[in-house]
Amino acid sequence: MFGGLVYVAAHEFLPDSVGRDLLYAGVGFVAAAAILVGVRRNRPVTRAPWLLFAAGILLWSLGDVVWAIVRAMGSEPFPSAADAFYLLGYGAFAVGLHHLARSRNPGGDRTGMIDALVVGVAIGLAVTVFLIEPGWAAEGSALARSVVVAYPVADVMLLVQLTNLRTAGHGRTPALRLLSLALIATLIGDLLFQSAPGISWLEPNTHLLDAAWLIGYLLFGAATLHPSMAAATDRQPRGVKVASLTGGQLLLLSGAITVVPVTVLVEVFSGAEPHLIEAAAASIVIIWLVHLRMVGMTTKMSEQREHLARLAEADVLTGLPNRRRFTDTVAARMADGATGTVHVLLIVLDRFTEINDTLGHRVGDELLCAVAARMTKVVGAHGLVARLGGDSFGVVMQDENHCREEALGCATTLRGELAAPFELSDVTVSIDPLIGVAVGPGDGTDAEELLQRADVAVSVARERPDRIARYTGRMPSDGSLTPHLLTELSAALQAGDVVVHYQPQVQVATGRVIGVEALVRWQHPVHGLLPPASFIPAAERTGLIRPLTLYVLNRALDQAAKWRAAGRDLSVSVNLSVRDLLDPQFVGDVRDAVLLHGVGGQGLELEITETMAMVDPQRSLAALEALSAMGVMLSVDDYGSGYSSLAYLQRLPVRRLKIDRSFVMGMVEDEASATIVASTIDLARHLGMSVVAEGVEDDATLLALRAMGCDTAQGFGLGRPVPGADVLDLVATIEHRVPQVLEQLVPIGHRMV
Repeated sequence: MFGGLVYVAAHEFLPDSVGRDLLYAGVGFVAAAAILVGVRRNRPVTRAPWLLFAAGILLWSLGDVVWAIVRAMGSEPFPSAADAFYLLGYGAFAVGLHHLARSRNPGGDRTGMIDALVVGVAIGLAVTVFLIEPGWAAEGSALARSVVVAYPVADVMLLVQLTNLRTAGHGRTPALRLLSLALIATLIGDLLFQSAPGISWLEPNTHLLDAAWLIGYLLFGAATLHPSMAAATDRQPRGVKVASLTGGQLLLLSGAITVVPVTVLVEVFSGAEPHLIEAAAASIVIIWLVHLRMVGMTTKMSEQREHLARLAEADVLTGLPNRRRFTDTVAARMADGATGTVHVLLIVLDRFTEINDTLGHRVGDELLCAVAARMTKVVGAHGLVARLGGDSFGVVMQDENHCREEALGCATTLRGELAAPFELSDVTVSIDPLIGVAVGPGDGTDAEELLQRADVAVSVARERPDRIARYTGRMPSDGSLTPHLLTELSAALQAGDVVVHYQPQVQVATGRVIGVEALVRWQHPVHGLLPPASFIPAAERTGLIRPLTLYVLNRALDQAAKWRAAGRDLSVSVNLSVRDLLDPQFVGDVRDAVLLHGVGGQGLELEITETMAMVDPQRSLAALEALSAMGVMLSVDDYGSGYSSLAYLQRLPVRRLKIDRSFVMGMVEDEASATIVASTIDLARHLGMSVVAEGVEDDATLLALRAMGCDTAQGFGLGRPVPGADVLDLVATIEHRVPQVLEQLVPIGHRMV
């Protein structure tokens, strides 16, 4: 490109001769060849526009050769055969620009064409006044005058096509920008050449205008050789587009409209008779075109607004209404209380996650669409089906007869239809839907409350043979927390509604309380005190387990510090999750908590299960070793309920073993359980571990454990979990009663009391 510009500059200093004309034509041939090379190299999807551009330049160059030959023969006739090549070249360029615009938008762009027509009418008026009319009125044959007029008409035609290409948003790639600059340079050269007879200083120096056409040739070749040329003919993405009016388009339209009065003013100041009728006609046409532009833009904006409104209330995958539309519909029907009861059905596809993970997301998406279609067919016009998210769907129906059994009947029908196998493209899939039913206004007064009640019913449905449940106002039978209620857990942590109770751990040989186990509870404002089994598993699945563990850890250490200040040094034991053990920040969190509360690592015990360390042995071992190095005691909780062995566990830095309550509770009556407990205690002792027996429900079990040499015991028979403020009183009660059972005194320091 730089070399070409140097040549253009040098060309201006060459003497006006046939050789100069032939060199000029040679640049055109090179530009046409460059376009062909670019098409072959970049391989655009649509080649026709670029081939037409090459043909246009080739025709112009052939016209230059013919003109050079005519001049060499000593005559300069007008018109000549060269003019035929030139005008055919204009036609090739106009058709090429039209194809280029259509390749980007096969359906056409009304907005771009209107803008182009506005520019065409305005520039056409100026060209008519200053070029076409004087050219037609000049002396000469009709053919000569027609050729004179044809050139400005061709320029206006190219300008209209170029404006259409640019205003329709097609000029955003480097290749198209270079192409636009090439055409602009060519048009400037053309219009100045045609205006030369009326410009005294330009008429004898028209050879200087060759630079404009040469620069145009160079830019044509550069546009085609640029890598972005391949994307210049790519189709625009489908969808509703707003006929926007950008700053550049507004400037273009304003400039074009200004041409009309400027043309009249130039005529007035030059002393010529102004073309008022022609200017008025052009103004009327432009006004109507701008009116059509505004109408089209308003229509497209309305379509876009409606399209966005539909997207805001629709599920992208299934096309069903989304949760927002569903809750709005429920709220509207609840507000119209005179029309009857509102039935809300929550349908959850059990095992969908397993299907999605096993067969892939494509099959999962296809299954969701098939479920949506089947549910819509069943419900029909009697209700609204929506996808609430993930594997859950909702149905809202209204019953004017206030019949609560209507919802259960619909749920039964839906359940039967959804339980039938789904024939997908590659596989046949069966699902197990769970359906929870809530009826308003009895079960709830708003949409969210009804969904919450239906969510509770889904948890109950999981345990029923028919997999359908109607909300009854009670928690699920298994005590598990519903997903909706789980969203309250984070706020409960901040509000302090999550509490920690402590169960004493008693030294079997002496009856002395040496520590406590921290057990978390949730004091729910509606459902009362919830045990850990109600929310811990769900917290592990959702990622809430980390803040929950840190909450319990800090509460327990803070309480231990208070007991120490009261004169009683009790260690605290906190249960961990596998997510805690694999969390790279957890060791640092424990270190910070120990330093914050001033208890020391020796006052903290962390419990892991048998299987936790087996999830990622390398990372687990590193974390456990770091905790052990801090002085923290590590213990294995519920030993015997998993599949690991002491041989495996001895590789870990654990120092205490807690025997699962299922063996301890029955050891007095069951000889097999007693044998398991005794052998475990004996083996642990040989491996250097101490043993804690859980589930001690009575004194007989405690005495049996003493006989086996067990180190520590805990259970309801010794002391139930109590709040931190009641621990010291419970400890005093235990240390008064248990030594009498063991017939021993509790050692305090070096004294016996």
